[in-house]
Amino acid sequence: MLGVLAGPILFLTLLEANYALTYVACEHRQEWFLHAVTLITVALVALAGLNAWRARTPGTMERETLDQEETTEMRARFLAYSGMLSAAFFIVAILAFEIPMLVLHPCQ
Repeated sequence: MLGVLAGPILFLTLLEANYALTYVACEHRQEWFLHAVTLITVALVALAGLNAWRARTPGTMERETLDQEETTEMRARFLAYSGMLSAAFFIVAILAFEIPMLVLHPCQ
């Protein structure tokens, strides 16, 4: 579950942090901490994706069953794969946030 939710939550947190820190970066004429926050966020999302990778179990996700244990295992497998996919997507989205910071100055 953490792998699925970590990407969106950290993405929105980065959005708010960049908004707040841009004023500080403009005032001090230093923008290194904006890049540092982005790298920390990418690392945290990658750790959540790694956690989802480790949580996966072997087997198939498409099988009709009435057994509660098999249903629970298939649900956990689905969440693990969803967490890995979500982490990969949000890493790309977070790195896309870095493009304007590389091109524009914070005061612009």
